[in-house]
Amino acid sequence: MFFEKFIARAVIGAACALALSACVSGNPRTLYELSRFDPLDADPKEIAIAVKADRNLHLKRGDVLLRMTLESDDRNRAFDEHFVLAITNVTPAAGLAQSVKADEHVLTAAIAAPDMQRFRDTQAKARNARAANATDGKGSISVSITGGCRWGALDMRTASVRSYMRTEADGRFFPLTGEIRLADIFAKAGLPAAEVPACSEAK
Repeated sequence: MFFEKFIARAVIGAACALALSACVSGNPRTLYELSRFDPLDADPKEIAIAVKADRNLHLKRGDVLLRMTLESDDRNRAFDEHFVLAITNVTPAAGLAQSVKADEHVLTAAIAAPDMQRFRDTQAKARNARAANATDGKGSISVSITGGCRWGALDMRTASVRSYMRTEADGRFFPLTGEIRLADIFAKAGLPAAEVPACSEAK
């Protein structure tokens, strides 16, 4: 089956992209929601990502990306597509299992309008590959945060990010990844916290 494995990654980037893999949440609800989610038939308008983060960490259009890949011996079927997610609001999203603290906020992101048709085209290509039994379960979909800026100081001892997903317009968000400390992300990349630029300096 195409997309047998649902891969989630959280990434924070500044001058360069920093990568830190994180396991998909083992929450029973998460596993249930992902088991019934078929990204090849989903309406891209209904897919949304929520990021709970320190209130001083901000994201803008393009800082959150959705990646869909398919490996295949047939080069005409293989693809690796990245889709820009636009930040739609900074209000608490429905269904978050974890409470939002006073020093945190939730940013919601959805596939940007210019990327909608390309997403649908990619879905069609993947469906054709699945129908031809050319996938061998080598498809994946992942979400990454590749940028960000700060308003004020970030306490790297406590600041963290956690991601959620919604697959239906009237659905509730479910945990996608566990909590990831910013300090761990930057330590893994060998970069100081100062690499997160002030929003006034961010391009």
